[in-house]
Amino acid sequence: MHPVEKDVRLGRPGRAWPAEFRAVVGLLRQALGTVPTAAGPGGEALRPAVLNALLDRHRIGAFLRHQLPAAERSRLPAPVQAHLHQVAQETARRALVRSAELVRLSRILRTAGVPFLSVKGPLLARELYGVVGGRHAGDLDLFIHPDQLAAVDRALRGAGCRRSVPDFELTPRQWREFVRLKHEFEYFNDTTGVRIEVEWRLAGLAELKFAADQAHGESTLLGGEKILRLPQDTEFLYLFTHGAGHGWFRLFWLVDVALLLLRPGVDWPRLMKAARQHGVETAVWQGARLAEVLLGVPLPEALRVPAAREAAVRWLASKAVRALLRSDRERAGVMELFRQTRYQWNLSSGWAGKAAVLRPRLMSPTNWKSLPLPDRWFALYYVAAPGLWLRRRLARHPRKG
Repeated sequence: MHPVEKDVRLGRPGRAWPAEFRAVVGLLRQALGTVPTAAGPGGEALRPAVLNALLDRHRIGAFLRHQLPAAERSRLPAPVQAHLHQVAQETARRALVRSAELVRLSRILRTAGVPFLSVKGPLLARELYGVVGGRHAGDLDLFIHPDQLAAVDRALRGAGCRRSVPDFELTPRQWREFVRLKHEFEYFNDTTGVRIEVEWRLAGLAELKFAADQAHGESTLLGGEKILRLPQDTEFLYLFTHGAGHGWFRLFWLVDVALLLLRPGVDWPRLMKAARQHGVETAVWQGARLAEVLLGVPLPEALRVPAAREAAVRWLASKAVRALLRSDRERAGVMELFRQTRYQWNLSSGWAGKAAVLRPRLMSPTNWKSLPLPDRWFALYYVAAPGLWLRRRLARHPRKG
């Protein structure tokens, strides 16, 4: 059994981790510099196709290509070495496209008179990884004040971005409810292939208001454009809450946290004080525990879990490792929905946080599209919700015969 599995009992009971997953963990430790000697694939027989699929699923190929010592890369099977090179090139290309799109959107929103803060994306990659192509290049996240949502919607759609979520026109009541229930609109630029998420609440930091942050946003130059990003402490906290909110089912979110933990000069007592104020200390403890156990990152004393919370954090960490080991297909279905709801419930602090977990599950905007009703009959959606949910389930999994 791998030492990590034995040490903290975070693996699947009675089942050893696949050799390829153990190899990925070892490679990440080498890339992060948290192991004194080689702890990668070693003499195990690895299946290159399986290993490459894991690298893609966890979105860590570019990071390993940039940070893994050349001698260790040379020990990998030739198909894996070639795949790392290909992924690094594609990630660099995607990062450049997203950087250009962020500059374009900044100019569009400045013209529209809408302030925003950049979240994660190219600016975080450049600061935390040293190069924008070193981190998986995914969506662009823009944080705005909810009162500016309509103006942003008009500006982005007028600039050629297609709104993908919600992908239908909302009535005034639906618009208000969507803003209350959800935290983002999604857009897609079909020309560049870039998805944009416009957020008015940050996952896990729901009570954090845009106006308070905007005054302290940190200015960064990108392509000659001055772009405001989240204040550093807020963004660092968000790395923990964002990963925890997704159950840490991709390792690259944990790499973000590991690099942050290895970063010199971070005032961890101050950061934990902010985490307690926002009620997200459990997410920080969970992410730190996973980084320590899986990736060998030493933890500052301020992030040690109090004895009274140890059992809860261990349970949450075990669920995260379970998610890491499960395929995307295994993460679907009704039972998985209940598991994720239980996980989010235990991750949340206070009744307000737990209510925020249940509220979107009781009222889905999908119902508004499948059953259009005038606003004066909006309350009927609560009555119709179970039947509409069952209809979607049956349509997705029709009975055979």
